[in-house]
Amino acid sequence: MNFFESKTNKYFLITSLIALFFVAFIFYILITINDEKKLVSKLENSLIITKNLLEEQKRYALSLSILLAEDEKIIQLYTDNKRQTLFDTVNKKITTLKKLQNSYFEVQIHTKDLNTYIRSWDYSKKDIPLSSFRQGLVKVKKEKKPLVSIELGKRLNIKAISPIVKNGEFLGSIEVIIGFDYLENELKQKGYNLCILLDNKYLDIATSLKENKTIDGFTLVNHDEKEHDHDFNLKTLKDYGYFSNEELGFSYFTYYSLKREKLGYFIISLKNPSKLQLKNNYENKYTNTNNKVIIQ
Repeated sequence: MNFFESKTNKYFLITSLIALFFVAFIFYILITINDEKKLVSKLENSLIITKNLLEEQKRYALSLSILLAEDEKIIQLYTDNKRQTLFDTVNKKITTLKKLQNSYFEVQIHTKDLNTYIRSWDYSKKDIPLSSFRQGLVKVKKEKKPLVSIELGKRLNIKAISPIVKNGEFLGSIEVIIGFDYLENELKQKGYNLCILLDNKYLDIATSLKENKTIDGFTLVNHDEKEHDHDFNLKTLKDYGYFSNEELGFSYFTYYSLKREKLGYFIISLKNPSKLQLKNNYENKYTNTNNKVIIQ
C-alpha cells in the first residue's frame, strides 16, 4: 500500500508539516529577538561611550581654562594691556600643550565688559560685544566660577570659561574652545560614526554653519557630508533613544543650552547587518530641587 494512500499517514504528514512550520517560526522569532537584543546592546554601548568621551573632553577643556586663567604671566600681561605680547604668549602655550598632549584647541580672552580682547586664531578681532548671545560668559561673570558646556556662538563647540580674578575683582575671563574632531575620530576607531545636528532656528547666531548641509530642519555641525548622507525623520525624536533603517542602527541624545533650550542632537550610527527595524524614543524626567534642574 502506498504511504500517502493511508489516511493515518496523510494526517501524520500534515501534522508534522504544521509542527515543523511552528518550530521554524518560533526559531525565527527567537533569532530575531536575539538579534534585536544584540543591536540594542550595541546602541546603548555607543550612547554611553559617546557621552563619556564628551564629558572627558569637557573636563579637559575646563582644566586648561583654569590653568590659563591662573597663569601669573597671562594675568600680568592682560592687566598691563600688552595685547600683542599676550597674544604671542598664549599661542606659545597653546603650541606647547598641543605637542605634549596631541590635542587641538583655541583660546579667547574677554574683557570685564564681556567683549573680545584676544582670539588666538585672529589678532585683528577686538572689542566685539558677546554678552547678548553668550550665556556662559554672563554666568561666569556673575558667579565668578569656571564653567564648561556645549555653547552656541558663531560656531558650536565645547567652551570652558574661567574668570580672571584679582583681589576678588572680576577682570575678565579666559575661554578654551575645543571642537568635536577628537570625539568623532575616537568613535570612528570603535566602529561608530557621529552626526551632530543644530536646530536651524539658531543659525542667526551660528552664522559659520549657514552653508552646511541641512537635514529635516537641522544643520549638520560636523562637515563630512558623505558620511552623513542619511534621511532622518527628526520630528519623531524625543530626548534620547534608538532607531534604524535597513543599513544602520542609530542611537541619539539631545543637547541643550544653559537655559535648557533644546539645541539639537548627537546621533551615533553603526552597521545593522540583521536589517532590524527599531524605533524607541524616550523623554528625560525633570525634577526641581532647590531651584536646580535634575535630569533623570
